[in-house]
Parts: sequence; structure tokens; C-alpha cells
Amino acid sequence: MTAQPINAVEIPEQIRQRNLRSSLARRRNIRGRLLLAAASVCLVAGTKLQAQEQQPRTPESALQEHYDAAQNFQAAGNLSLAALHYKALLAESLSALATQRARAGDFPKAFALFDEALNADPDDAAVKVEYAQACQEAKEFGKAKALAQAAAGSDPRNAAAHRVLGQILLLTDDNKSAMQQLETAVELQPDFQNGSALAAAYLKLKDEDHAAKIFAEMLTSFGDKPEIHLEFGTAYANAGYPEKAVPEFQKTIAENSKLPGAHYSLGAAYMLGIGPQAYDQAAAEFQEELKISPRDYNSHLELGVIYLSQHKLPEAEQELTSAVALDLQNPDPLLSLGQLYDQTNRAGEAEAAYRKAIQLNTDVSRNHFQIERAHYLLARALLQSGRQDEAKKEMLISNQLLKQSVLEKQGQSYPIPSNEVPGVAASKDAESAQHLDPEAMKDVEKFEKRLSSPIADSYNNLGAIAAGANDFTAALGYFERAAAWNPALEGLDYNWGRAAFSGRQYLLAVAPLTRYLQNHPEDSGARSTLALCFFLLQNYQEALKTFQPMDQTLIATVPVLAFAYAVSLTKAGDYTTGLQTLKSLENARPDDANIHKALGEAFGAHGDYAQAIEELRTATRQNPSDEDAARELNEFETAQKEKSGTESKPKPNSNPN
Repeated sequence: MTAQPINAVEIPEQIRQRNLRSSLARRRNIRGRLLLAAASVCLVAGTKLQAQEQQPRTPESALQEHYDAAQNFQAAGNLSLAALHYKALLAESLSALATQRARAGDFPKAFALFDEALNADPDDAAVKVEYAQACQEAKEFGKAKALAQAAAGSDPRNAAAHRVLGQILLLTDDNKSAMQQLETAVELQPDFQNGSALAAAYLKLKDEDHAAKIFAEMLTSFGDKPEIHLEFGTAYANAGYPEKAVPEFQKTIAENSKLPGAHYSLGAAYMLGIGPQAYDQAAAEFQEELKISPRDYNSHLELGVIYLSQHKLPEAEQELTSAVALDLQNPDPLLSLGQLYDQTNRAGEAEAAYRKAIQLNTDVSRNHFQIERAHYLLARALLQSGRQDEAKKEMLISNQLLKQSVLEKQGQSYPIPSNEVPGVAASKDAESAQHLDPEAMKDVEKFEKRLSSPIADSYNNLGAIAAGANDFTAALGYFERAAAWNPALEGLDYNWGRAAFSGRQYLLAVAPLTRYLQNHPEDSGARSTLALCFFLLQNYQEALKTFQPMDQTLIATVPVLAFAYAVSLTKAGDYTTGLQTLKSLENARPDDANIHKALGEAFGAHGDYAQAIEELRTATRQNPSDEDAARELNEFETAQKEKSGTESKPKPNSNPN
């Protein structure tokens, strides 16, 4: 029932800590685009924000600890504790996989994995926190709030739960409650992550003094490090204080000019705070970022936007094309690329770019309704090509989106009815299309493949434990989940089939036992179980086929097998041999009503009603509650009377003379 030790499973570094996720290379929104955030630093609780060297428990060691404990408890017969550790292993590994899926943008599968993790361990607050963060990223704020509240409610001292709940409440403008939650998080665990979240909240509420005090304390606690200045600058930029962000990013670069994201962040802050006058400064920073990270999507995009505005069209096309190649599902570079095609008289390519941008944009409110411009530019291109009806439709959509954008800036809402403007949904509606990061998905799939065996093995062992407690319904559910993760897991099909058989789910037992026998044809235990399943399903031909490779001596020594084999012979094989076997069984066990009944059925099926009636009378006498035997007895008695009447009735004289 066991698989390879989990220490052979490699888990990506980016999820080494389940509650303290590193934010190095994490991107946050700035001016509708992304800004590289700072690296988190591991901290410990105290009366003030303090740093302390510590050796975090890695997911590899955590999973191995759960697995080893579960195996030891199972071997010692303490199955309840073994089950607890298997469930904890499942919750942690499934949650880690779900987090990876969410980071790659695959939210539907991420949510399914989180649900599976909570099904394994409904009380795991850490899973609920991670699930809430994924929902927050997917803009499902109601679900995110409910999960974070459940985590904080079940584990009031879980600082991460309070922090995440506070951040979600802040996004939904419940500022007072948000601050209470964030302050609670800092009180419980005054570490870098919680302190940063609280400072960012103060900045969002335009309370610069409180934010500055927290930053000062963090700087004192952790020292003057480039990652800290990058975090400070990110918080200022995201809150709309680019003039305060710029000095922090400059300090970051002064201390470590090779830190990924620092140059991009400074360039983005220049553009946000100064605008077109700082384009040359910003472009220089983006170029520096690309020397460090040549595949940095955001730097390519921003350079393309700058070059387009400066009418450096060849350079702009190169950068925008690079951005498109790096993120095939992002509409932003396509919008700028369409404008470039317009300026270079490539009308067909421009129209295609605008249409692709519109197709990829699943949320019309994204980046302050910037997709409105794609509809406007497409309408203009259609007018130039003489397609006035199509142009009118696109212009109508553009006007509606513009109106919605203006009202949003005024703090009002203007949902667009789907029947008013075909093809445009309200901004809060999510469409089914997914924007997946192809490179991230490759890593996810590799990670999932490495974890599939220990996940499947844990389900398999939980199934075995449940079956041992005669909870066959639960056992079958566990085996089904095990097969979903690793259908080739050794012993799974055998366990699954035996549990289904023991739970009298004979039809469910057939498929796993058949698969098992294909690889283990010599296993007489599995073969006899499958044969009995077919027998009980009254599929006597398959039962006979399954019995035939077995040692006949073994069948003869096990009464239930001998009986099933004999009956199968009488119904679908050698009637004479089967009848002889049943008679031998009858001689050995004359008080077994089932044998008498089987003999009665065999005789009756071959028209020997007298013998059939005799055997069935014996069967009903020994087991008066057997209604089938009583019914068959009545049928054969009737048949015998009809036969006797036909035989005794004189034949009509065909020649009366």
C-alpha cells in the first residue's frame, strides 16, 4: 500500500514556506501595469518588529514527517492518528499545487485543488488562507472574504488569516474593519510581511505618517537592505506616491544594481510621477532591467510604449513584438501594436491586432477600461475600409465603455446590459477564457507529476484504513481519488476491488480487479474475488472464464468457490460436470439450503421437474424466508402438472370409422 518516500519529491523553492510566501519577483499593479515587489524577509513575533535567524521547515521535510508518522502509526495499529497525518499531507500538498496553479493563472483548476485539500482536512486554516489569496487574485472577493473569515474564526491566532482578511476588506472599501484585521495580524506576529501590509493600508488611506513610522521601524529592525527599500518603494508607488517611491528605488539600485525588478520599478515610477518628460530616464531604466532579465515582459512593453510615443517605430515594433511573444494572452501590447500598424499603413494587421486585443480582454474594466480605445480604433479602421455598419457597432461599444469609465472615476457604477451592447458584459463578469502563463504552466505540470505518487499513496492508505473500519463508501471514494492521481499505483486496484466487493458493490469491483489481474494473473485471491463478483452479478459466462485458469484443487477446497463454480457450470458451461459437483457438495453439506436450491434450478432448467421439486422443497424447508426458492418451486410444480396432463390426455381418434 505504500509508495516511494516523499523525500524523493522535489518541491519548487517559491513555495518553501506555506504562510510566508516570498514576494521576490512578485508583480503588483502600478498605473494599470505591473510593478515588481520586494523580497519578503522572515521575521518572528515580539513587542516590536524584529528580525531573527531561523531555519524554516521545508515542504519536503514537512511532507516526509507527515508520511513517516502516518506509516509508523499505521504499522502500530493506531489508525486514527495515521489517518490524521495522511489527511494533513494531502491538505498541504494539494494546497501547494493549487497555489502554483493560481500563480500561473489557472484559477478553475486551482480552486478545484483547494476544494480537494479542504475535503481532506476541512479545519486546515492555512489552506483556507491560501485559497482566499487565490480568490483575491481572481477578483472573487466574496469567496475570498468568506474563506479568510473562516480561517480567522477557526484559528484566531493565525496572523496570516487576519492579514489576508484585512487586505481583502481593504479592496472592498471596508476600511475600518480592514485596519482592525491588519493591526491584529501585526500584534500576533509583528513580522516584515504583516508590517508591510499594514503600512500599505495606511498609504491607501492617505495616512502617510503612520506608514512612515512603520517603515522606519522596519528599517531599524532589519537593517538597510536593498530588498527593503524595494518593498517600501513598491508600497508608495501602488498607493499613488511616485515621488516617494523614486528615492526608495534609487536607494535599492545604489545598494544592489543587479537586483531583479529594481530598474523596472524605478522606470515605472518615473512614468507614473513625471510622465512623458521622464520617458528617456524611464527607457534607460527599462534597458538596464533587460540586461538583468532579458525576458522581462513589462520592460519590453514599456519600452515599446515609449518608442511608439517618440515615433521610433522600428524600435517600438521590436519591443512590442517581444512583449506579445512573452505573454500571448495579454491584450496590452496588441493595442499598442495595432496603433503602430496604423501609423505604418498596415490596415489589415492593425485590425487583426485590435480584434485580438478585444478577444483576449475578459474584463472590460481592466486597466481603467483601456479596452475602450481598442474598440474606438477598430471602429476608425473599419470606417476607413468602408464597413460602416461594423464601425457603428464598435463605436457604440466604445462610447458605452467610456461612459462607464467616467462614472467609475466619479465613484459611481454604470453596468452595461448585455442586450444593450452585444458582446460586452458588465465589468464584474468574468468570462471563461483563461490567461495562462505558458512557462509557469510547464513548471506546474512538472511539480504536479512529482507530487502525484505521494498524494495517490495517501489516498490509497486512507482507503485501506476506512475499509478496515467497514466504511466501504468512504474507502471507495479514497480509492477513486487515488486513481485520479496515479492509476498505476501498485496495489491500488486490488484494494479498490476488494473494498467494493466487501461493500457489496460488485459491479464497481469488476473494473479494478480486472485491471489488477491483467498484471497479476497468478493472484488466485484476486481472481476468485472477481469470479465471485461475476457470479453474484449473474454473469455466469464471465464467472466461468475467470474461474477456469485457477487450480481446480483450490476451488474444490473452498466451499463458496466450489459452489459458485458448479452453478456457473450448470448455467453457462458443462452441465453434467456442474451437476456432479453440486451433488458432491450436497452430500458434504446436506443442510445447506443454497445447494438444494441450485440443484433445483439446474434440474428444472433441464426439464427434470420431479428432481427440481424435491430439491426446492428441501431448500424452502431449510430456509422458509427464501421467496425466490418458493416461487421457483411453485413454477416447477405447475410445469409438472401441465406436463403430466399433456401426457395422460388421450389423443383424438383421427379415423372414427
